Amino acid sequence: MQEIDNGFSTLTTQPTLSRTNPRYRFFVRFDKDCKENSYVFLMPFAYMSELEEAVQHELERLEEDAEDIEKSYTEFFKKIGTSTVEGVIGSGYFWDTPSNELEGIRREVLREYESWYNSARLLISDYMPDRLGDFDKRYEDCVERLRLEKDARNDTRKVLNNHNSDFDAQRGMLESIPSKVQVEELSVRRQISEEVSQTELDRARRLYDDGEIRASGVVAGVALERYLLMKCENAASEITYSYRDGISTLAQKLYESDEIDSTTEKQLQHLADIRADCAHANQEDPDSEDVRRLLEDIEDYVRGRKI
Repeated sequence: MQEIDNGFSTLTTQPTLSRTNPRYRFFVRFDKDCKENSYVFLMPFAYMSELEEAVQHELERLEEDAEDIEKSYTEFFKKIGTSTVEGVIGSGYFWDTPSNELEGIRREVLREYESWYNSARLLISDYMPDRLGDFDKRYEDCVERLRLEKDARNDTRKVLNNHNSDFDAQRGMLESIPSKVQVEELSVRRQISEEVSQTELDRARRLYDDGEIRASGVVAGVALERYLLMKCENAASEITYSYRDGISTLAQKLYESDEIDSTTEKQLQHLADIRADCAHANQEDPDSEDVRRLLEDIEDYVRGRKI
């Protein structure tokens, strides 16, 4: 629990989980001067989220297991022999009956591969459902080869190459999951940040309608800061910023990183001036028309429109 004095009212914050997605944490603000709670601060995601770490850990475990599986089935296919029967329709080659040693290797590979497949399939189903059919088909082909149900060949290296091709394809699908997770989480973070900012804007508008012009401008500025922090965090290039940075500083850093153009940066600086006028204890109240434009411009910007 933490108390913050923002010059307008004392805010008490505590970390909580998002109701819509427990993977994301943000602060809930309990304004002592207001009966209503509001969600105001998205926790930083400067490094991999807990979800990304969990997925990455599981992928690393699966890859380690895959390396062991590959070594075992490679040994099996290199040692298993084939025989030919003259006059037989088809390839004319048949798998020799595995020795006790090879049969032990084969059974162990089948057990390990089955376990690997079941764990890997959960990730494919969650993050790459469009590839699930291909993943399953390659599993069926791999199992048929290990059970020696597919046609034998004189050169078993070709069978091994085909098996490697299927297994490598499955492993390749898993390797592409981290980027998919990052893209999905980026989308969710943006959505949550926009919702948080919109909640603050709604509250700012209610304050404005109630004649609390100064308070309205301060709360609207909080919404804009949250949105700019999200843009810094998700920028294409790394931006060094602090969660203490205000609108003016964040806008300048976004401009210097080519995330916004000069027109937008200048407009944001203008909005920062209006917000500052509301936050400072001036003798005169801020101009209501300026605050109204502040609310409208921030809402336009958060919704992705030009300001």
